[in-house]
Amino acid sequence: MSVAHLPRATAAPTLAEATRRFLRRDAFEPTTCTAYAATLDLLATQVGPDTPIDRITDRQIEALLDRWQDKAATTFNRHRAALLSFFGWCEDSRKWIVGNPVALIEPRKVRRRTEDERRKRPVDRDLLAYLWALDGVTGRDRLLWRLAYETWARADELLGLNVEELDLGRREGIVHAKGGDAETIWWSTGSARLLPRVIAGRTRGPLFLAARRPTRAMAAADVDPTTGRARLGYRQAERIFTAVGARLDPTGAPWTLHRLRHSGIAHAVEDGWSTPAVRAKSRHASIRSLEVYANPSADAVRAMTEALDMESRHLRPRGRRLDS
Repeated sequence: MSVAHLPRATAAPTLAEATRRFLRRDAFEPTTCTAYAATLDLLATQVGPDTPIDRITDRQIEALLDRWQDKAATTFNRHRAALLSFFGWCEDSRKWIVGNPVALIEPRKVRRRTEDERRKRPVDRDLLAYLWALDGVTGRDRLLWRLAYETWARADELLGLNVEELDLGRREGIVHAKGGDAETIWWSTGSARLLPRVIAGRTRGPLFLAARRPTRAMAAADVDPTTGRARLGYRQAERIFTAVGARLDPTGAPWTLHRLRHSGIAHAVEDGWSTPAVRAKSRHASIRSLEVYANPSADAVRAMTEALDMESRHLRPRGRRLDS
């Protein structure tokens, strides 16, 4: 079914022009603007940037969204939401179209994880011990993994680190968080031992570098002035970590860099650290955001059960029935 092209009050611009006007407003955070722009660029590739905005149909948008049918429901819904917002603005604010074509496409239902699935998200401590000592791993990758677990920083924040933003003596650094805010992270001994080797005497530029020099032009801030190598990209870093996880835990849940942050937080909760302390180190905006991390692992629940059982046997008087 296609959108009926009804009379409108003002002449509709091309998709390229409408996108430019939509994104130049002050209504978005920088990260939201970037995400919306990426989705609308894909739409322009699909239907053509010179297509009048009122000639784009729900069938064309559906064809675009089909590329995310095999992805997580949240990914599909995120791109749908970007298109829904754009065409809603074209309809309500600009009167360029009559009817939002994206509204005809239903969002996908997000499946909620079970408690057992949530407990799989933290990487087991024994597996982490194997990971830290794994042979054939570069110092760069080992440092990234240790920092993600020890600082609880997001992987993209760590990959954006520059050498000059680190204070090795105080074991702290400055990352650029969501919204562009500068925030402090702290690391432990494992990372402290690895950092000097990875920095290798450099005084500025990206901390994490790709293995080779870039083959295309890049922003100067993303190129190391000493070696000429580019900043390590998220996809490459994730691909390396996922491959290692498949070796160490072939039957477990896929390993993502975010699981290291999750593991660090979850293990701190298991060890009894207070909610305010965990919130401060993890830099979460609200305590409710920590609920997903407050699910102990299956091993932790098992250990707690055994400990409680030992206590009850220790406290139970010998030779005396409980019901006497």
